[in-house]
Amino acid sequence: MKLTVIVIVFNEKNTIIKAIEEAKSLNIDKEIIVIDNCSYDGTVKILKDLKDDTLNIIFQPQNYGCGQSIINGLSLARGEYAFIQFADLEYNISSVYKMLDLAEKEILDVVFGSRYFYYKKNLFSILSLIKKRPYVLGSLISTSLINFFYRKKFTDVIGTKLYRVSSFEKLGIKSKGMGFDFEVVSKLCKNNFSIKEVPVEYKPRSSREGKKVKALDIIPALIEIFKVKFSK
Repeated sequence: MKLTVIVIVFNEKNTIIKAIEEAKSLNIDKEIIVIDNCSYDGTVKILKDLKDDTLNIIFQPQNYGCGQSIINGLSLARGEYAFIQFADLEYNISSVYKMLDLAEKEILDVVFGSRYFYYKKNLFSILSLIKKRPYVLGSLISTSLINFFYRKKFTDVIGTKLYRVSSFEKLGIKSKGMGFDFEVVSKLCKNNFSIKEVPVEYKPRSSREGKKVKALDIIPALIEIFKVKFSK
């Protein structure tokens, strides 16, 4: 099987059906795994009412954190590659086509989907972005740190991702919560896995609309980045 689409969901009753429909519409040999992270807003009932044998739906008995949910999904993946799709629909799932194409052509371990790819040469645009959406400052700081520590030129280390499943299994990731992405990226870079990034379509939600990422999430990010960098 070519691809596993892992749909991560926590309290997304208004978007979960569309997220699943978009995953099913992909014209790729695939399986779809839905990981519900102990939702309590009605999402669980919606998923339980689905009568679809093509879906592998996992109901976690407690909120294990986003990172552990992804790890659990990847442990079940039968595809050569796995694409992580969040049920909030901020990322356009059609990006998987170019990400998968690049991974296969260049035999990559991971492809990053960058939200800020076209900002990299325009300081004015970056400052305007920060003024409009202050929470992106954490993403830019963490990306800059990764670039500094490992001599990379990434524009966004925590956008959407496509993993070669066998490569992810070698990382031994321990972080279950908001530090997950940063431990993953740090270990990928430190151990010289092959990585490239491509621009992806991104429509961020506001906190009023249910966005879950907070400014203080930069703290576990920095902890994981420094922990991996200075560990043996």
